[in-house]
Amino acid sequence: MSEAEFIEVINLHATSAMNAFTIYLSLTFAFLTAIYLVGAKLSAVQLIMVVGLYLVWSSSFALVAIVHLIAFDSLFEEHPAFARTQLWYFPWVEFTAAITLSGIAVCGYFVFDIRRGRLKKGLNAQ
Repeated sequence: MSEAEFIEVINLHATSAMNAFTIYLSLTFAFLTAIYLVGAKLSAVQLIMVVGLYLVWSSSFALVAIVHLIAFDSLFEEHPAFARTQLWYFPWVEFTAAITLSGIAVCGYFVFDIRRGRLKKGLNAQ
């Protein structure tokens, strides 16, 4: 593999990972917004369905990002001469896994607080 091909493949994997992570973030913020606005009013079955969908969707996009980052890492292991900076060797897989898992955990805690009535909606909450 030439250096130009290597750079192109690395860019494709990085772009795909960032796209999947962006979708994960969009899903997470949409979920938090929906739960904040209607979470306390949902029945138990509705809540289970919404939380289940969020878990499946967010986990799948997080895994897609992680798979692309694993490919990214393996390419650098095969062609270390093409790495121009040490930033390429940052533990991106572990970092992404930590961010996505902590985001999912925070969402779960947020749902718990909304359902228990500990969070009040907006500034005009009574």
